Amino acid sequence: MTLQETLKPKKTSKSKSSKNPSFYNAEKNLFIAEASIDKEAKVRMFVATNSHTPTKVLTAMLEVEQDKQVLKAVLLNDKMPRKAVAKFVSNDQDERVNWFEDDQEIVERFTQE
Repeated sequence: MTLQETLKPKKTSKSKSSKNPSFYNAEKNLFIAEASIDKEAKVRMFVATNSHTPTKVLTAMLEVEQDKQVLKAVLLNDKMPRKAVAKFVSNDQDERVNWFEDDQEIVERFTQE
């Protein structure tokens, strides 16, 4: 048998794979969630600035991110819910809130809404 014959599509081949669109969507979301907690700040920054990052991931990042620049990107992401940011800034126990107390870019972002 030749390589060409081996790779030729089978006429009666019907996919019996359980890998449907919801499977791939779940895999995509798992990948994004794992990237959001990657040890490299550059990877987390990509997730924080990406317009396709799910809101759920952004709010999770808001709770744990310790890099100031990455956290700022999370706060500035257009998909970041105002309610989540309000909860974040009202936490007196979180020292990270003070990082952005006078940050005009963030203030303007939420003034526009």
